[in-house]
Amino acid sequence: MTIKEIARLANVSPGTVDRILHNRGGVAESTQKKVIEIIEQAGGFKPNVIARNLALNKVYQVAVLMPLFNAASPFWEYPKKGVLKAVEEVSSYGMKVSVSYFDEFNVDSYNKELDKILKNKNLDGIIIAPHFAKETQERSAALDALNIPYLFLNVPLKGLNNISFVGQDSFASGRLAAKIFHIAQNTNKPRVLIVEVLEDFENYYGLDQRVKGFMSFFSDHTSHVIIEKLRVPNKNTQLYYKLLGESLHAHEDIGGVFFPSNSITKAGRYFETHQIKLDLVVGYDVTEENKKYLNQDIITFLIGQEPFQQGYKSVKLMFEHLVHGEQLNSFYMSPVQIIAKENLEYYMH
Repeated sequence: MTIKEIARLANVSPGTVDRILHNRGGVAESTQKKVIEIIEQAGGFKPNVIARNLALNKVYQVAVLMPLFNAASPFWEYPKKGVLKAVEEVSSYGMKVSVSYFDEFNVDSYNKELDKILKNKNLDGIIIAPHFAKETQERSAALDALNIPYLFLNVPLKGLNNISFVGQDSFASGRLAAKIFHIAQNTNKPRVLIVEVLEDFENYYGLDQRVKGFMSFFSDHTSHVIIEKLRVPNKNTQLYYKLLGESLHAHEDIGGVFFPSNSITKAGRYFETHQIKLDLVVGYDVTEENKKYLNQDIITFLIGQEPFQQGYKSVKLMFEHLVHGEQLNSFYMSPVQIIAKENLEYYMH
């Protein structure tokens, strides 16, 4: 049914129908009711929940909490764009979304922003990238006490009462990365260096799951690969480079390095500056700088996860749940994609 058809049946102008559907006001209550009844009843038309909510001035309030996009966190440019695109689409249809950001390397900033959201008694739904596992679990009771749906974005934290999750299976992606090394690792250089760059690594649930998935693959398969772990601080770049360089020089049989986080970008700069090219370098996220290192053969493979779609879908799913009353699946998994120099152009498209 079109706006013109609704207007004809209600004996009003199309502009009046448009004002009602988009909640612009200036229309008599009796006219609003008449238009909504026509939308619902004419020709057996399915009740339009959006139209009803708008006519009743019902606006659902949703909060989104996600890492801040900056030079240190380039990955989050893409989920942010997805979130903002979805917000633009739902803003005229009964849902208002506020987006808050935290520093993904600063647990205090996460706590501060999440606590602000938990104090807001006017919310109808929450979308969280639960980057810090312990701090999120500590607030599970407060989340449940709000008695509103909350959804997790990007980080597949388990054991809480979130209605759904949108993102990649971190454990499976780690296993896939391990399989690449298992198949492609040079037998003359069997040692693989896993670089973990966060001081409290286990508290970063998604990254920790990638490493656990990586290790589980080799627990299940006999392989010539030798695994060596290196943990370096994230914020001290010079120390990061020093420890990485020392590890590479300490073992002549290192053929590959696995980066379970976007710290592969920082390593790419180091490899480029020192003209280091290893047989196999695998990491995450198709950011602009990582594309450059992929094209230079400094990075061999990147694991992609369609981050724009993660951000976009999380908001649209919450919209469907709140406004349409749709029941969501417990998870919506992003693909685990292997990106190489040779297929980068098609991935970008």
